[in-house]
Amino acid sequence: MGIHLFGTLAQARTTAAQQAFREKAVCYVVRGSELLVFDHVPDDSGVQVPAGGVEAGESPAEAAVRELWEESGLSLTDPTYLTSYEWIRPLPRRSQVCHVYAFVAAPSTPDAWTHPADDHVFAFRWASVTHPGLDWDLDAALPALQQSLLQEPL
Repeated sequence: MGIHLFGTLAQARTTAAQQAFREKAVCYVVRGSELLVFDHVPDDSGVQVPAGGVEAGESPAEAAVRELWEESGLSLTDPTYLTSYEWIRPLPRRSQVCHVYAFVAAPSTPDAWTHPADDHVFAFRWASVTHPGLDWDLDAALPALQQSLLQEPL
């Protein structure tokens, strides 16, 4: 699998449109120095963060807010754009453009919970923002998140 970072959101969206790549919103939810992650219950699909496709007529930021609600039950607004990247899976070859947004969770957000989404159950928990153990290259934008947290806390 490979990653190609884009310079701007506009550049990423243009590439996605020109290449007919699927666009995906990825949600990094932070609580202090922790990142919200989940595992699928009962199967093992790896450690992930809330994410999903950008629907027709929807901006990536709107998709991030919607996906976060659908997958976690958290109703957070005002996402901060971090970066966009092309995720390339070699076999079968498939590319998609991922737009990554950061959200801030309240300190009172539970330490762990489960949430049903479609035909899945997601078990949410908090992990270290520096080493959350994400699968599927979902850690590709962690440097942008960490830099953002160092420069100006979200």
